[in-house]
Amino acid sequence: MAWRLAKSLEVLRSQVNAKWPTRSKSSDGSVGDTSHAARPSDHNPVNGVVHAIDITHDPKGGFDSYAFADMLLKKQDRRVKYIISNRRIGSGPQGPQAGVWRQYTGSNPHDHHVHISVVAAGDATDPWDIEGLISPSPDVMDTYVPPPPTLRKGAAGDDVRKLQAALHLFIDGQFGPLTETALKNYQKEHGLVADGICGAQSWKALT
Repeated sequence: MAWRLAKSLEVLRSQVNAKWPTRSKSSDGSVGDTSHAARPSDHNPVNGVVHAIDITHDPKGGFDSYAFADMLLKKQDRRVKYIISNRRIGSGPQGPQAGVWRQYTGSNPHDHHVHISVVAAGDATDPWDIEGLISPSPDVMDTYVPPPPTLRKGAAGDDVRKLQAALHLFIDGQFGPLTETALKNYQKEHGLVADGICGAQSWKALT
């Protein structure tokens, strides 16, 4: 299915990339995978438009997504539907308890990235106000360990080797059908969404 990202989120992502050019993009996302498609999610296209993005938490690269989420929620841009960050969810101007963090109890704690959803009319292209965000302190930048990337069929490299080792498979660094099947079985056994994609929750269970 053809899709595009809401224009307001294209603008926001471009601003973030320009302001933090060395940040990691390992947990960035827009259109949803199969696990998202099976449930209501702003990562799924509506009339061909995706209304949500994920931006990677990377203090070492200068981008603290927790602080960014705090700043964005406080500013209450009219385009914000809701924000999820580090086990918290907060609504934009049109949502419940606008501007107030509430506990988020979903299976993904969103501690690897900040999730930003915009309202259906999310194509306004005026710049976002992302000024005033304090850079992470040196101790946070020095001690932060970035999360492993999301892996799926077709991936290759050292992270795939780590996954195969954790699953007690033959290690060749290629995420093929056998690795996918083994991961799905592991996910089923541990109460995870059995989609064959190794994201934050699967890595957490494996390690």
